[in-house]
Amino acid sequence: MNIFKTLRRLSPLNSFNEFFIAWVYFVQGSGGIVGIAEAVILREQLGLDFAQMGLIAAASIIPWSIKPLYGLLTDLVPIGGFRRKPYLHFAPLLAVAGYAWIALYANSFLTFLIPLLIANVGLGITDVATDGFIVESSTKENVARLQGITQASIRIAAFFASFFSGLLIFRGILTPHQIFWIAAALPFFTVIFSFWVREQKVSAAAENVARHELTPPFIASLVGVFALIIANLALPDFLPGLTNLPGTFWSVISWGSFFVWMTAYFWKLKKLKLTSGMIFLAMLFILLWRFNPGAGSPMFFYLKDVLKISEETLGFVNTSAQVASILAVILAVKFFDKFSLKRVLGYTVLAAGLFGISAFAITRVEVAEALGANPLIDFVSTLIALPVYFFEAVFSWLTGGDWNNFFANAVGLSPVENFLFLQSFVGEMLFMIAYIPLFKLAVLITPKKAEATNFAIIAAVMNIGLALSSYTSGILYEKLKIPGLGEGGIDLHAIEILIWISVITSLSCLLVLPFLREKEIVRIR
Repeated sequence: MNIFKTLRRLSPLNSFNEFFIAWVYFVQGSGGIVGIAEAVILREQLGLDFAQMGLIAAASIIPWSIKPLYGLLTDLVPIGGFRRKPYLHFAPLLAVAGYAWIALYANSFLTFLIPLLIANVGLGITDVATDGFIVESSTKENVARLQGITQASIRIAAFFASFFSGLLIFRGILTPHQIFWIAAALPFFTVIFSFWVREQKVSAAAENVARHELTPPFIASLVGVFALIIANLALPDFLPGLTNLPGTFWSVISWGSFFVWMTAYFWKLKKLKLTSGMIFLAMLFILLWRFNPGAGSPMFFYLKDVLKISEETLGFVNTSAQVASILAVILAVKFFDKFSLKRVLGYTVLAAGLFGISAFAITRVEVAEALGANPLIDFVSTLIALPVYFFEAVFSWLTGGDWNNFFANAVGLSPVENFLFLQSFVGEMLFMIAYIPLFKLAVLITPKKAEATNFAIIAAVMNIGLALSSYTSGILYEKLKIPGLGEGGIDLHAIEILIWISVITSLSCLLVLPFLREKEIVRIR
């Protein structure tokens, strides 16, 4: 009994609701297990080009970008008097169905795209309903801790997902399609756990306040805006009149309409004294921070096809990065949260952005080889890789294979692989230390009353930036690469241009930072 009391005291989770929150984000993080499987299916089995792959990458994010629509459901359409819990019973089943469809029937661009959208809609609704619990219970004092729980859950799941994503395929244990059965199984447990979630019935007064914020004209216009966004980015084959190229007429109309709607909505909340004008600068900062198109898929296939680094090793590199992110969450919550939010954002964003220049060492392989052969880097990279290879040896033994010499495997990495482990580890730490304050900023600027919708609107800005990054990356690469290079060709010059674009755009948010007034942001909450 004393042992259980000790474990409970040491646990960061104070209730079953917090356990459920941790599980929902664990499922989100585990979605990365299909990363390598998806790349293999799309590129090697279906033969899609990088523009199509960029579109599918964006399509997996689009359902997250329309989260305000899910917020409208949870805030304005309670079921049985509950805003969140009923939606947690059925939404995860959409994810189960979508991933199972891919596992069974995905053999073309559309048969992969459509179920991927369905699965992410289910996960998106689950996320919004869960976010409702988080935002409603967040204060200035506990917001970093709650965000630490969510992000640590994501990263712990991502550790296992990135480890198994390459290993299961490389060892021939599962086919790329069969990997999606794992992704389908996890949301099913979300449904089971949701029946133990505790939620108070919404009062008539609270319902009326939410409806006062979200009037029918605002709701109807929001639905129309997201219909344009979906049509422009997710359904090009059905609506060929709507072009997909960023910067074209329909892209400007669809994305611009959302920001016009968002500005009008939050201006209304400002007039109702539910927020302040600082929310607009804060969201501009968030958007610019998230929009940084990089090398993406071309870099993956450069590493795999040109440098001949195996899927297993690439999976291990990603796994070590998840260890770094877990350490970064602890640092962000326990150490950096003591400092000014504005100062932490400034220094961490600057460090993470400038570190992106290290990617040039990979495109100029002789530089990566020289750095990776350095005794200090070799030693540190080996320390980073050892836990992953030890875990791999244990897994091999448990599945009936031989106990591998994990130490020899870690020490025997090539100089380029050494550099990849170190670069990925440090880069992920810097990214996550900056990411926790960004989420803290998002929660603190969220207006009250209709919390799920309001936070979803702010989160949509983050996801739109990410979606535009993924899509723009694929389009830019196809435009920049040498004509006649061929389907399997990799253009290093185009990749290097994308690296510069990523570095520059990731730092652009610092132009907004001097104008943010932290005291006013905190006072909103």
